Amino acid sequence: PLPGGTEDLFEKLKVEAVKVPQPEVNIRGDQNVRYEFVGKTILNAQRAGIAKVGFVIEPPPRN
Repeated sequence: PLPGGTEDLFEKLKVEAVKVPQPEVNIRGDQNVRYEFVGKTILNAQRAGIAKVGFVIEPPPRN
């Protein structure tokens, strides 16, 4: 099993990884997110075969 209870995320990413064209995973953290969870997300994407993982650095739009 994968660390930290991320098996569901891994399974979903495996489904996406075989699509053509393969989608890119974009991560947008906020000041409250723990780095551990960002790291686990990247690890799961890599293990699932996702080739592109990026970070969204612009803040979300304000309503």
